[in-house]
Amino acid sequence: MWTFFCLFTVIAWALTELFGKIGSKDSEDKLSHWKITASVGFAMGVLALIYIFVLHTDVSISNIISYLPISLCYIVSMIFGYVGLRYIMLSISSPISNASCGVTSILCVIFLDQVLTPIQIVAVVAIILGIILLGYTFVDKDEQKKSDKKYTKSLIALSFPILYCILDGIGSFMDALYLDDCIMTENEVTVCYFLTFFVVGVLAWIYVSIKEKKSYNIFSNKWFCFQSVGEAVGQITYVFALSEAPAIAAPLIATYSIVSVLLSRIFLKEKLTKLQYVIIGVALVAMFILSFE
Repeated sequence: MWTFFCLFTVIAWALTELFGKIGSKDSEDKLSHWKITASVGFAMGVLALIYIFVLHTDVSISNIISYLPISLCYIVSMIFGYVGLRYIMLSISSPISNASCGVTSILCVIFLDQVLTPIQIVAVVAIILGIILLGYTFVDKDEQKKSDKKYTKSLIALSFPILYCILDGIGSFMDALYLDDCIMTENEVTVCYFLTFFVVGVLAWIYVSIKEKKSYNIFSNKWFCFQSVGEAVGQITYVFALSEAPAIAAPLIATYSIVSVLLSRIFLKEKLTKLQYVIIGVALVAMFILSFE
């Protein structure tokens, strides 16, 4: 059954990125990332209710506060990712964002004195070089002239998926430390994350409503709604997959960027150079190896 959950999660999260990109096609909408946050926050709130009343998961305010730094790390990283959807090709942003496993590995080496195997070292180096090379090709002036005007070719645009990568990697590192000593169950930790996202989503909704001077309808953008459903459903199947076969499920799900790149090529008509495809391929293989190891 875990294979079904893995496959479903990969497809759900890849579609989530695609829907978010389509919904954020208006680069002039400076509030799009807050609108996505409001929609996803609502979906996470629904999930929290399911966990609390259907799965009978108990959670206290003290638990939510205890897990708050980690929740915010994940949520803020996602918001940076949502901003980047306005300005950068999904084919570029998705692999960079999901290279966070490299950041987690580096932090484990620095702060936990963990030793990487030779193949893990090669994988980490490949991921870092891949991000650098992708960044270089992305801001290349010749490529900029050929590119569609809706993509902002700049280091500022590139910084959003990089910030996602760094913060998500830090969040994963903190999560590992927390769960080692935590007296909460995985379901309780999950509910803490969902409820925090819900609160952030409500704040985002209030902010958008104030800026637009009218109550924002979170169902007004169908693509953001699809994205929220994909994010929520993918989170559920992700937990089920990890609970049944963590050693195999984690690396398989981590490579959903491959599907995102394919979807962006098919539906968004994004075109990359041969060099960029090679770089992304090598980086994704390195991510898979690192996650599996």
